[in-house]
Amino acid sequence: MINIVQRLKGRRVPDAVKAVLTSSDRVFEYLKVAEDHFLVVTMQALMDVESAQVKLRFGWDEVSHARWDSEAGTLRMVFHQGDDLILTPAEAPTHNFMDIIREALSEAQVFITPLELPSGQRVSAQILRDDNRNLRLYPPISSFENLDDQRYLQSVVREWEQKLGIVLDLED
Repeated sequence: MINIVQRLKGRRVPDAVKAVLTSSDRVFEYLKVAEDHFLVVTMQALMDVESAQVKLRFGWDEVSHARWDSEAGTLRMVFHQGDDLILTPAEAPTHNFMDIIREALSEAQVFITPLELPSGQRVSAQILRDDNRNLRLYPPISSFENLDDQRYLQSVVREWEQKLGIVLDLED
């Protein structure tokens, strides 16, 4: 984290980005998508800022991964739920930009383990931390139609809560 702060000390944040920041936002990095359009990486969230307004805001617990396609010149932000965000930035993201995104995603992911459910379905169960420091399970238990799978996941969650001394928010 200290290296990130050191690298950003001399970097000037564009006015369009400054205009949308709150006192709790700390900009780690940004990518110019187009004139007055930026993808902004803060400690709590990924923001799509255009014309000094936040078009989209995603907590790091909502983002699955980011992928830069150098041949197509596109940056794809993949989310746990919903459509991907695909941008064609004016310039390629730096390695620093992609590293900071990976670090933010790593911080949001508390725990991940592969599970085989009673139905035979295999899933990667994850405990994710949102920007309010609450923990939640992904995929949510209610996303499984099979009741045996749901019961199994509930028992696994209870076991994790007991062993890890945590409480998971199971609301969808």
